[in-house]
Amino acid sequence: MPRIVVSGVPTTASRHIAVLDGMRALAIIGVIGYHTRPSLLPGGFLGVTLFFVVSGFLLTRSMVNLFERLRFSYSHFLRGRVRRLWPSVLATIAGTAILVYCMAPSLLPKVRGDALPSALFYSNWSFIFRKLSYFQSAGLPSPLTHLWFTSFIMQFYLLWPLLFVLIFQLCRSRVARAAVIGALAVASSLEMLLLYTPGQDTSRIYYGLDTRAAELLVGAALAVLMHRHVGRQDDEFAHDPPHWQFFSRTVHVRGRELRVTGQQLVNALGFALLVVFCVCFAIVDPQSAWLYRGGYLLFALLAAAMIWAGMHSGVFMRAMGAKVCSYIGSRSFSLYLVHYPLLIVLNPATRATPLPWWGYLGQFALILAVGEVFFQLIEAMRGTPWLPWLTRAGDNAEPARETAGERLGRRLTASGNAGVRMLGTAGTRFATLAARLRPGAVVGIVAGALAVLVLMLPLNWQAIAHARAVQLRPELALTAEQARKQLAKPVPAPSPQPEQPKGTDAAQSKGADTAQPQVSALKVPNNLDPSRWQCDAAAQQCSVRMLMIGDSVTAGVAQTLQQHFPQAHIDGAVSRQFATGEDLLAQFLGSGEDPQVIVFALGTNGAATREQAEHVVQLAAGRPLYFVTALAPVDWTAASNATFQEVAAAHPNVGIIDWSALATAHPEYLYDDGTHPNELGTQAYEQQLYNALCPRD
Repeated sequence: MPRIVVSGVPTTASRHIAVLDGMRALAIIGVIGYHTRPSLLPGGFLGVTLFFVVSGFLLTRSMVNLFERLRFSYSHFLRGRVRRLWPSVLATIAGTAILVYCMAPSLLPKVRGDALPSALFYSNWSFIFRKLSYFQSAGLPSPLTHLWFTSFIMQFYLLWPLLFVLIFQLCRSRVARAAVIGALAVASSLEMLLLYTPGQDTSRIYYGLDTRAAELLVGAALAVLMHRHVGRQDDEFAHDPPHWQFFSRTVHVRGRELRVTGQQLVNALGFALLVVFCVCFAIVDPQSAWLYRGGYLLFALLAAAMIWAGMHSGVFMRAMGAKVCSYIGSRSFSLYLVHYPLLIVLNPATRATPLPWWGYLGQFALILAVGEVFFQLIEAMRGTPWLPWLTRAGDNAEPARETAGERLGRRLTASGNAGVRMLGTAGTRFATLAARLRPGAVVGIVAGALAVLVLMLPLNWQAIAHARAVQLRPELALTAEQARKQLAKPVPAPSPQPEQPKGTDAAQSKGADTAQPQVSALKVPNNLDPSRWQCDAAAQQCSVRMLMIGDSVTAGVAQTLQQHFPQAHIDGAVSRQFATGEDLLAQFLGSGEDPQVIVFALGTNGAATREQAEHVVQLAAGRPLYFVTALAPVDWTAASNATFQEVAAAHPNVGIIDWSALATAHPEYLYDDGTHPNELGTQAYEQQLYNALCPRD
């Protein structure tokens, strides 16, 4: 993330630490891998923990040196932080708004909702109050979701110096200061543990500064422990090596003598921790309860141990400071800012098949290129070298002269008019703030501010987004009648029937043997009897007494279904869980409702277990029962659909309506969230349900 550099203060805090480059590189690779669709690295979100520990370490390390010299200025400190973060954040908001309008207009209302909180650094609390989960933002997540990190960091920058100065004054020893900081970290982790409830939304815990501060405080405690007095080089131990460096033992392995030194052990520790994080990036489940019960604190401690190991000379330090790590680490903040909007646009939720390996490589190359441009134009300060291992252009330069903006502001401040003086003061402060910024950063500030102001205008942004979406996808403008006509068009060749799961052939053949009229579904309940209700194929009308329970997909198509199934009881609700549907089914049947067919269309908002599906079959009490396969850009729908087919194969009265296969084959049936059917999809959904209940002519 952004480096901590105290301008004009030659302290050891500005000394470059090579291991941090490798940790930044590792962190941003994990985060980018996690944010791909589908996730290439399920545990890559732990890269944020690495960023937190590094940020807490650098910030506290810088402050300790300044406090000892009595040269710390809170206002100067905040100006430096704003200068580092604000141009990049505002430029990200402006660029994302333009990108989304041009390529993914359905996301524009979400950009509008998050632009101001992101620009003013309170988006993490905005997500908390709106209960927007970081781990369940499927379909159409806000392209500015990732800016919760910059809001979090700025809030820490605001509060931590004020708290740390008290710790610094009250505690005189390094150990005492680190102990107090450690106690605060433990308190933060305990609060996370107490607030966590399995199965409930974790946005309050994940985004909260109070509950996630432990990871930053671990880095702060490490900075205090590793600090030496003014003038001492605390990242080089050549002149004052610690006692462990004198450790040396000879061990016997299979008759051979091996010499083990303290330096070798530290290097081994560093590489072992590197392997641990790489493995955890690949296997850790973000929904795991143990993460909120001390897991995040554990990973923060491991990250701190990695920093400690890399602060000592050796092969691990050299490996983490290699040029490739130095390059990626120096660009990590720019890569973080640009990668998320790009990945959302490049990987729409309506995509039915995953990208080939070279497609992901192409996306990563694009992210790297855009990140480099963003770094050079926006993030990098004046004098920053083109490559991190080159000499800084301004290292031996004369002190910065007064800029033209500062001169103009100073002259206006000397005016006798109060209004002019206020304008001059504001102009002088902005000119001072922007003195070290590159022209692109100033443009980014202006563009971002204008973007936020425009997005705050009381316009019909839904209509604006829809109009642009129709330009990209004309099928979104179809009326119900137009959609039915388009679906009625003959296709060049009939689509092959989907392969049926094992155990369904017997049920289908039994239906054929009894000469029942044939309906169309992936699997048809063996006791489904269409002769018990009337079907009008021309009008697509069916008089079946159907009980249908579903989620937001069902709610979206309910009005159309009710027109074609007037005797049906259709109950759909947003974010409905499978267990809630079980309770509703028991309630409806217990109240005396006697449907001829039950249709259960849940599984989008959470995985359905075998026990839950079996319970639904039990509640159906032998009635014909259809499970509708779920489709959403989340991991669990495939498992839920497999469960439905397994249960259907085990129970003759259970069938499958394969909406997932139909919509996957026709992404034009869905809105951009990859879950909810548009008007064309709504008519296709109704026809599929009609064909599963009424025989073909």
